[in-house]
Amino acid sequence: MAISLIDEFRKRWLTSVIGICIFGAGVYLLTWNEGRAVHHHHSLEEVFQNAISLNQYDKLRPEFDGRVVHIAGDLVVDEPLTDPEYGISIQAVKLKRRVQMYQWVEERSPRNDGDDIVQQKSENDYYYVTEWRDKLVDSSTFYIRHGHRNPREMPLKTVTYIAPYVQVGALKLGAEIKDKFIDFTEVSSDERPERRDIKLHMGIYYHCQDVWNPEVGDIRVQFYYAGMAGEPVTVIAQQQHDILIPYHSSRGRDIALLRYGNLDVSQMSNFEHSDARWETWTFRFYGCFFVYCSTLCLSWLLKALYVSVSNLHNFTGEAVDCNNFMVAGSASLLIIASAWISHRPVIGVSLVFTAISPFLYCIMGVYNAAQNGFGLRS
Repeated sequence: MAISLIDEFRKRWLTSVIGICIFGAGVYLLTWNEGRAVHHHHSLEEVFQNAISLNQYDKLRPEFDGRVVHIAGDLVVDEPLTDPEYGISIQAVKLKRRVQMYQWVEERSPRNDGDDIVQQKSENDYYYVTEWRDKLVDSSTFYIRHGHRNPREMPLKTVTYIAPYVQVGALKLGAEIKDKFIDFTEVSSDERPERRDIKLHMGIYYHCQDVWNPEVGDIRVQFYYAGMAGEPVTVIAQQQHDILIPYHSSRGRDIALLRYGNLDVSQMSNFEHSDARWETWTFRFYGCFFVYCSTLCLSWLLKALYVSVSNLHNFTGEAVDCNNFMVAGSASLLIIASAWISHRPVIGVSLVFTAISPFLYCIMGVYNAAQNGFGLRS
């Protein structure tokens, strides 16, 4: 068995090494994902079981310091966020100024010269177009630099302003919770700035001579906001004095939950668990896919192993693809089961049994074949 496996490995060593690396990546991804899912699930359960519901109209309750609280109410922003240069002022948690520059962009496409396939020489055709880009495009790396030079720096920077004081009821939102406001909406303003070199068109501020014919180096600015004052939100976090901060669970995870709308604890639990399951299954799919790809690379080694073991070659037959799928599924289930067996023994044991069931079926088939053969001889 060892000789045949070694010979097979020598024939396809590169594919085998790639398969082993992919298998290692799949094992790591599945192990990390299942461990993360287990700890996140228990952390969420711990938060929801200990959450104390507060009324947004109640006064500050110092006796709840260090406890997990649930509060639903309207966002209160003390002072508006402003950008006086553009006349922007909005009462929101975040105000984002997005800056883009009109720049040269290099595009390339492969080109084949010559009719003879043997003498074909692969080259590239280079094209240069102008586009609005958020980041600087380094024109020094262009194949044709003459006539396609971009500025070396942006005169304005993209920046996000964050309101210092944001409240829900009597409690202020900590920095970690304010960071969760990521659903930005474009600011539509018709107030023209005082500067004549800034032009306003469809809510976008242009630093250029002609909005319809911009030149390389011209910039345009757009504004977005997130968390408008007065919007209803629901927060579950730890109360520390008069500030809401993430709760550090017994599993070592920091939990701070924020959603739009007035939601009770059970509704928050349903939404959070649903999102967690979706994320877990996404990573689980990629992990299983990596394991399956590794079995494709190692299929010939696996087949050599099967046929080398007495009677085990009956299990493989000629259905290599089916075996690859089965081995990948069994290996993935075993990895997933190892993470759950100590936390949910019934689920873990069920997954283990499901993973080894094809092999048990194989063993039973070999055993029955041996028994029938023995009966015929006798």
